[in-house]
Amino acid sequence: MDITASTIETALRQLRKLPAPVSDWHVESGFDSTDDPAVWVWVTLKDDEVEFAKRWKLRSIIDDLVREKIGSFRLVYTRFRSASEMENEK
Repeated sequence: MDITASTIETALRQLRKLPAPVSDWHVESGFDSTDDPAVWVWVTLKDDEVEFAKRWKLRSIIDDLVREKIGSFRLVYTRFRSASEMENEK
């Protein structure tokens, strides 16, 4: 993980009072398929069923934090998965 991804992941782990409980974060940075600088954030939610509005709010919080940490020149791709989904992959 590079410094940018590490910095973002550390900041995400420090967030409190989120609209949905998060069990884990995974962040990568690099270039997307169009060769634009990007950040990918995978959010593992504790609950399988999280309302769309809560996911949308959480996505907004993530986007704001990434742009605060590294500027608005990078695209932010946020993906949600549930803790049970992650358990099934093991």
